[in-house]
Amino acid sequence: MHDGSIKTLEEVIAHYQAGGRTIKQGEFAGVGSENPLKSNFINGFKLTAQDKKDLLAFLRSLTDEEFINNPAFSDPN
Repeated sequence: MHDGSIKTLEEVIAHYQAGGRTIKQGEFAGVGSENPLKSNFINGFKLTAQDKKDLLAFLRSLTDEEFINNPAFSDPN
């Protein structure tokens, strides 16, 4: 996810499918789909298993492995 709070693409899709993430414990515990501050653009949706597989394949195709593994673009430290 954009802020590092969700680790996998599968979890990101589940977050948007549910219309928000439910956090069971801690400072931010609660049902995300019921949060009054949630964007109106996040409403939840349904995907078939094949739709999810296709979406994951598409998202993974956007990664340029050559670029991200090129030492010329690595951390200079």
